[in-house]
Amino acid sequence: MPRGQRTAQTDKHPEKIMSIQESLTLVAIMLAPAFFSLLGMAALGSPAVAVSNEFLAKAKGRVFHDKYGQQTAAMGLILLLLFLVIQAAALGLLLVRFPQMASRVFEPGSLFMISFASMGAFFVLGLAYCLTWRKMRDAKGAHMLLGAGAALAALVGVAVTVPAKLLIGLPAEAMQAPLGPQSMLWPMAAMYMVLCVAAAAGLSCVHLVLRRNRDDYGRDYYRFALNLASRWALGAMLVFLTCQGWLFAVLPDMFRTMTLGTPLGLVWAAGCGLGLACAALWLITARSDTPLRFKGLTMLAACLLWLMHAMNATLFVNFMSML
Repeated sequence: MPRGQRTAQTDKHPEKIMSIQESLTLVAIMLAPAFFSLLGMAALGSPAVAVSNEFLAKAKGRVFHDKYGQQTAAMGLILLLLFLVIQAAALGLLLVRFPQMASRVFEPGSLFMISFASMGAFFVLGLAYCLTWRKMRDAKGAHMLLGAGAALAALVGVAVTVPAKLLIGLPAEAMQAPLGPQSMLWPMAAMYMVLCVAAAAGLSCVHLVLRRNRDDYGRDYYRFALNLASRWALGAMLVFLTCQGWLFAVLPDMFRTMTLGTPLGLVWAAGCGLGLACAALWLITARSDTPLRFKGLTMLAACLLWLMHAMNATLFVNFMSML
Protein backbone atom coordinates (compact mmCIF):
# COMPACT_ATOMS: atom_id res chain seq x y z
CA MET A 1 0.00 0.00 0.00
CA PRO A 2 1.42 3.48 -0.87
CA ARG A 3 2.70 5.45 2.08
CA GLY A 4 0.31 8.35 1.50
CA GLN A 5 -2.72 6.07 1.32
CA ARG A 6 -1.70 4.27 4.53
CA THR A 7 -1.24 7.59 6.33
CA ALA A 8 -4.62 8.79 5.14
CA GLN A 9 -6.37 5.67 6.39
CA THR A 10 -4.67 5.63 9.78
CA ASP A 11 -5.39 9.34 10.25
CA LYS A 12 -9.10 8.54 10.21
CA HIS A 13 -8.73 6.97 13.66
CA PRO A 14 -5.83 8.87 15.31
CA GLU A 15 -7.19 8.22 18.77
CA LYS A 16 -6.85 4.47 18.25
CA ILE A 17 -3.19 4.45 17.17
CA MET A 18 -0.85 3.44 19.99
CA SER A 19 2.82 4.26 20.47
CA ILE A 20 5.34 1.53 21.28
CA GLN A 21 5.39 2.65 24.91
CA GLU A 22 1.59 2.49 25.13
CA SER A 23 1.58 -0.94 23.48
CA LEU A 24 4.17 -2.30 25.93
CA THR A 25 2.27 -0.75 28.83
CA LEU A 26 -0.91 -2.48 27.70
CA VAL A 27 0.95 -5.80 27.39
CA ALA A 28 2.22 -5.33 30.95
CA ILE A 29 -1.29 -4.52 32.17
CA MET A 30 -2.59 -7.66 30.45
CA LEU A 31 -0.06 -9.95 32.16
CA ALA A 32 -2.14 -10.51 35.31
CA PRO A 33 -5.50 -11.15 33.55
CA ALA A 34 -3.71 -13.24 30.92
CA PHE A 35 -2.24 -15.45 33.66
CA PHE A 36 -5.65 -16.30 35.10
CA SER A 37 -7.15 -16.49 31.61
CA LEU A 38 -4.51 -19.05 30.62
CA LEU A 39 -5.33 -21.18 33.66
CA GLY A 40 -9.01 -20.98 32.71
CA MET A 41 -8.23 -21.98 29.13
CA ALA A 42 -6.23 -24.96 30.39
CA ALA A 43 -9.26 -25.97 32.48
CA LEU A 44 -11.46 -25.72 29.38
CA GLY A 45 -9.03 -27.74 27.27
CA SER A 46 -8.23 -30.47 29.79
CA PRO A 47 -11.34 -32.64 29.12
CA ALA A 48 -10.47 -32.82 25.41
CA VAL A 49 -6.92 -33.98 26.18
CA ALA A 50 -8.01 -36.36 28.96
CA VAL A 51 -10.88 -38.06 27.15
CA SER A 52 -8.84 -38.45 23.94
CA ASN A 53 -6.16 -40.33 25.87
CA GLU A 54 -8.79 -42.35 27.72
CA PHE A 55 -10.12 -43.42 24.33
CA LEU A 56 -6.61 -44.21 23.05
CA ALA A 57 -5.96 -46.31 26.15
CA LYS A 58 -9.04 -48.41 25.40
CA ALA A 59 -8.34 -48.62 21.67
CA LYS A 60 -4.62 -49.44 21.96
CA GLY A 61 -4.68 -51.22 25.29
CA ARG A 62 -1.95 -48.94 26.68
CA VAL A 63 -2.43 -48.14 30.34
CA PHE A 64 -0.04 -45.17 30.19
CA HIS A 65 -2.54 -43.27 28.02
CA ASP A 66 -5.19 -43.82 30.68
CA LYS A 67 -2.87 -42.74 33.48
CA TYR A 68 -1.91 -39.55 31.63
CA GLY A 69 -5.57 -38.82 30.94
CA GLN A 70 -6.34 -39.29 34.64
CA GLN A 71 -3.56 -36.92 35.69
CA THR A 72 -4.68 -34.33 33.15
CA ALA A 73 -8.24 -34.61 34.45
CA ALA A 74 -6.96 -34.16 38.03
CA MET A 75 -5.13 -31.00 36.95
CA GLY A 76 -8.27 -29.88 35.13
CA LEU A 77 -10.36 -30.32 38.28
CA ILE A 78 -8.11 -27.96 40.25
CA LEU A 79 -8.14 -25.42 37.44
CA LEU A 80 -11.89 -25.85 36.96
CA LEU A 81 -12.61 -24.85 40.56
CA LEU A 82 -10.21 -21.90 40.22
CA PHE A 83 -11.86 -20.93 36.95
CA LEU A 84 -15.27 -20.95 38.63
CA VAL A 85 -14.01 -18.51 41.29
CA ILE A 86 -12.42 -16.27 38.65
CA GLN A 87 -15.58 -16.21 36.53
CA ALA A 88 -17.75 -15.37 39.54
CA ALA A 89 -15.39 -12.54 40.51
CA ALA A 90 -15.34 -11.22 36.93
CA LEU A 91 -19.14 -11.21 36.69
CA GLY A 92 -19.39 -9.48 40.08
CA LEU A 93 -16.95 -6.80 38.94
CA LEU A 94 -18.89 -6.37 35.70
CA LEU A 95 -22.16 -5.84 37.56
CA VAL A 96 -20.65 -3.33 40.01
CA ARG A 97 -18.28 -1.35 37.79
CA PHE A 98 -19.85 -1.63 34.33
CA PRO A 99 -23.65 -1.90 34.75
CA GLN A 100 -24.42 -0.77 31.19
CA MET A 101 -22.13 -3.43 29.71
CA ALA A 102 -23.61 -5.97 32.12
CA SER A 103 -27.09 -5.19 30.77
CA ARG A 104 -25.81 -6.04 27.27
CA VAL A 105 -24.29 -9.27 28.55
CA PHE A 106 -27.44 -10.48 30.31
CA GLU A 107 -30.06 -9.29 27.84
CA PRO A 108 -32.22 -12.07 26.28
CA GLY A 109 -30.90 -13.26 22.94
CA SER A 110 -27.34 -12.20 23.70
CA LEU A 111 -24.54 -14.48 22.52
CA PHE A 112 -23.42 -14.50 26.13
CA MET A 113 -26.55 -16.47 27.03
CA ILE A 114 -25.36 -19.29 24.79
CA SER A 115 -21.90 -18.94 26.32
CA PHE A 116 -23.30 -19.16 29.86
CA ALA A 117 -25.35 -22.25 28.97
CA SER A 118 -22.31 -23.94 27.40
CA MET A 119 -20.07 -23.07 30.35
CA GLY A 120 -22.72 -24.33 32.76
CA ALA A 121 -22.84 -27.65 30.93
CA PHE A 122 -19.04 -27.76 30.99
CA PHE A 123 -18.93 -27.21 34.76
CA VAL A 124 -21.49 -29.95 35.47
CA LEU A 125 -20.10 -32.52 33.03
CA GLY A 126 -16.48 -31.60 33.78
CA LEU A 127 -16.91 -32.04 37.52
CA ALA A 128 -18.70 -35.35 37.02
CA TYR A 129 -15.99 -36.53 34.60
CA CYS A 130 -13.05 -35.61 36.83
CA LEU A 131 -14.57 -36.89 40.07
CA THR A 132 -15.70 -40.28 38.74
CA TRP A 133 -12.52 -41.46 36.99
CA ARG A 134 -11.92 -44.30 39.44
CA LYS A 135 -15.56 -44.98 40.32
CA MET A 136 -16.45 -45.54 36.65
CA ARG A 137 -13.38 -47.59 35.79
CA ASP A 138 -15.67 -50.48 34.83
CA ALA A 139 -17.96 -48.21 32.80
CA LYS A 140 -15.45 -46.59 30.47
CA GLY A 141 -17.97 -45.97 27.71
CA ALA A 142 -20.26 -43.91 29.94
CA HIS A 143 -17.29 -42.12 31.47
CA MET A 144 -15.92 -41.17 28.08
CA LEU A 145 -19.33 -39.81 27.13
CA LEU A 146 -19.12 -37.49 30.14
CA GLY A 147 -15.66 -36.38 29.05
CA ALA A 148 -16.69 -35.87 25.44
CA GLY A 149 -19.70 -33.84 26.58
CA ALA A 150 -17.53 -31.67 28.83
CA ALA A 151 -14.98 -31.14 26.03
CA LEU A 152 -17.67 -30.24 23.49
CA ALA A 153 -19.43 -27.85 25.88
CA ALA A 154 -16.12 -26.14 26.71
CA LEU A 155 -15.10 -25.65 23.09
CA VAL A 156 -18.56 -24.42 22.08
CA GLY A 157 -18.44 -21.99 25.00
CA VAL A 158 -15.09 -20.63 23.82
CA ALA A 159 -16.24 -20.42 20.19
CA VAL A 160 -19.28 -18.35 21.21
CA THR A 161 -17.56 -16.21 23.84
CA VAL A 162 -14.92 -14.86 21.43
CA PRO A 163 -17.40 -13.16 19.04
CA ALA A 164 -19.63 -12.19 21.98
CA LYS A 165 -16.78 -10.21 23.55
CA LEU A 166 -15.63 -8.70 20.27
CA LEU A 167 -19.12 -7.53 19.31
CA ILE A 168 -20.30 -6.39 22.73
CA GLY A 169 -19.95 -2.72 21.87
CA LEU A 170 -21.97 -2.90 18.66
CA PRO A 171 -25.70 -2.17 18.46
CA ALA A 172 -27.88 -5.23 17.94
CA GLU A 173 -28.74 -4.32 14.32
CA ALA A 174 -25.03 -4.12 13.41
CA MET A 175 -23.97 -7.46 14.89
CA GLN A 176 -24.81 -9.54 11.80
CA ALA A 177 -22.42 -7.65 9.51
CA PRO A 178 -19.14 -9.09 10.92
CA LEU A 179 -20.39 -12.72 10.68
CA GLY A 180 -19.85 -13.35 6.95
CA PRO A 181 -17.70 -16.17 5.52
CA GLN A 182 -14.65 -13.87 5.36
CA SER A 183 -15.15 -12.64 8.90
CA MET A 184 -12.16 -12.40 11.24
CA LEU A 185 -14.35 -13.93 13.96
CA TRP A 186 -13.98 -17.46 12.58
CA PRO A 187 -10.17 -17.73 12.81
CA MET A 188 -10.23 -15.97 16.18
CA ALA A 189 -12.77 -18.44 17.57
CA ALA A 190 -10.81 -21.37 16.10
CA MET A 191 -7.46 -20.21 17.42
CA TYR A 192 -8.75 -19.73 20.96
CA MET A 193 -10.36 -23.18 20.93
CA VAL A 194 -7.03 -24.67 19.86
CA LEU A 195 -5.18 -22.54 22.42
CA CYS A 196 -7.28 -24.19 25.16
CA VAL A 197 -5.86 -27.57 24.11
CA ALA A 198 -2.31 -26.17 23.88
CA ALA A 199 -2.65 -24.62 27.34
CA ALA A 200 -4.02 -27.86 28.84
CA ALA A 201 -1.25 -29.99 27.32
CA GLY A 202 1.49 -27.45 27.98
CA LEU A 203 0.52 -26.97 31.62
CA SER A 204 0.09 -30.74 32.03
CA CYS A 205 3.84 -31.00 31.31
CA VAL A 206 4.45 -28.75 34.31
CA HIS A 207 1.89 -30.70 36.36
CA LEU A 208 3.66 -33.97 35.59
CA VAL A 209 6.99 -32.53 36.71
CA LEU A 210 5.56 -31.04 39.92
CA ARG A 211 3.76 -34.29 40.81
CA ARG A 212 6.75 -36.51 39.92
CA ASN A 213 7.84 -37.21 43.49
CA ARG A 214 4.35 -37.44 45.00
CA ASP A 215 2.80 -39.63 42.27
CA ASP A 216 5.79 -41.82 41.48
CA TYR A 217 4.53 -44.02 38.65
CA GLY A 218 8.00 -44.92 37.46
CA ARG A 219 10.53 -43.46 35.04
CA ASP A 220 9.04 -45.24 32.04
CA TYR A 221 5.66 -43.64 32.61
CA TYR A 222 7.04 -40.12 32.99
CA ARG A 223 9.15 -40.50 29.87
CA PHE A 224 6.04 -41.59 27.96
CA ALA A 225 3.75 -38.97 29.53
CA LEU A 226 6.11 -36.02 29.01
CA ASN A 227 6.75 -37.07 25.41
CA LEU A 228 3.00 -37.41 24.86
CA ALA A 229 2.02 -34.14 26.57
CA SER A 230 4.71 -32.28 24.64
CA ARG A 231 3.42 -33.68 21.34
CA TRP A 232 -0.11 -32.59 22.20
CA ALA A 233 1.09 -29.08 23.09
CA LEU A 234 3.32 -28.87 20.01
CA GLY A 235 0.59 -29.98 17.61
CA ALA A 236 -1.97 -27.61 19.11
CA MET A 237 0.47 -24.69 18.99
CA LEU A 238 1.24 -25.28 15.30
CA VAL A 239 -2.49 -25.27 14.54
CA PHE A 240 -2.86 -22.11 16.64
CA LEU A 241 -0.13 -20.36 14.63
CA THR A 242 -1.82 -21.49 11.41
CA CYS A 243 -5.02 -19.85 12.63
CA GLN A 244 -2.99 -16.67 13.22
CA GLY A 245 -2.06 -16.72 9.53
CA TRP A 246 -5.72 -17.30 8.65
CA LEU A 247 -6.69 -14.33 10.81
CA PHE A 248 -4.17 -12.07 9.08
CA ALA A 249 -5.40 -13.22 5.65
CA VAL A 250 -9.02 -12.22 6.37
CA LEU A 251 -8.26 -9.13 8.47
CA PRO A 252 -10.19 -6.11 7.16
CA ASP A 253 -8.01 -3.61 5.32
CA MET A 254 -8.48 -0.93 7.97
CA PHE A 255 -7.50 -3.36 10.74
CA ARG A 256 -4.46 -4.55 8.80
CA THR A 257 -3.32 -1.00 8.13
CA MET A 258 -3.81 0.09 11.72
CA THR A 259 -1.97 -3.01 12.95
CA LEU A 260 1.00 -3.03 10.58
CA GLY A 261 1.30 0.75 10.65
CA THR A 262 1.60 0.84 14.44
CA PRO A 263 3.58 -1.01 17.16
CA LEU A 264 0.68 -3.46 17.40
CA GLY A 265 2.28 -5.21 14.43
CA LEU A 266 5.41 -5.75 16.54
CA VAL A 267 3.29 -7.07 19.40
CA TRP A 268 1.61 -9.52 17.04
CA ALA A 269 4.94 -10.63 15.54
CA ALA A 270 6.47 -11.04 19.00
CA GLY A 271 3.49 -13.14 20.08
CA CYS A 272 3.94 -15.42 17.08
CA GLY A 273 7.66 -15.63 17.83
CA LEU A 274 6.92 -16.68 21.40
CA GLY A 275 4.52 -19.32 20.08
CA LEU A 276 7.28 -20.70 17.85
CA ALA A 277 9.65 -20.69 20.83
CA CYS A 278 7.12 -22.73 22.84
CA ALA A 279 6.82 -25.16 19.95
CA ALA A 280 10.60 -25.54 19.76
CA LEU A 281 10.85 -26.27 23.50
CA TRP A 282 8.03 -28.82 23.34
CA LEU A 283 9.71 -30.43 20.32
CA ILE A 284 12.83 -31.01 22.42
CA THR A 285 10.92 -32.69 25.24
CA ALA A 286 8.71 -34.60 22.77
CA ARG A 287 11.73 -36.19 21.04
CA SER A 288 13.92 -36.75 24.08
CA ASP A 289 14.49 -40.24 25.52
CA THR A 290 15.09 -38.58 28.89
CA PRO A 291 12.57 -35.70 29.01
CA LEU A 292 12.84 -35.39 32.79
CA ARG A 293 16.30 -33.92 32.27
CA PHE A 294 14.61 -31.06 30.46
CA LYS A 295 11.96 -30.35 33.09
CA GLY A 296 13.17 -26.74 33.25
CA LEU A 297 12.17 -26.36 29.61
CA THR A 298 8.57 -27.27 30.48
CA MET A 299 8.52 -24.41 32.99
CA LEU A 300 10.09 -22.04 30.48
CA ALA A 301 7.58 -23.04 27.80
CA ALA A 302 4.70 -22.33 30.22
CA CYS A 303 6.10 -18.87 30.98
CA LEU A 304 6.53 -18.09 27.27
CA LEU A 305 2.99 -19.32 26.65
CA TRP A 306 1.77 -16.86 29.29
CA LEU A 307 3.64 -13.97 27.62
CA MET A 308 2.30 -14.99 24.22
CA HIS A 309 -1.25 -15.03 25.58
CA ALA A 310 -0.76 -11.56 27.09
CA MET A 311 0.30 -10.24 23.67
CA ASN A 312 -2.67 -11.89 21.98
CA ALA A 313 -4.95 -10.40 24.64
CA THR A 314 -3.49 -6.99 23.80
CA LEU A 315 -4.40 -7.53 20.15
CA PHE A 316 -7.87 -8.73 21.15
CA VAL A 317 -8.54 -5.59 23.20
CA ASN A 318 -7.40 -3.39 20.32
CA PHE A 319 -9.56 -5.26 17.82
CA MET A 320 -12.53 -4.68 20.14
CA SER A 321 -11.82 -0.95 20.06
CA MET A 322 -11.56 -0.94 16.24
CA LEU A 323 -14.97 -2.52 15.64
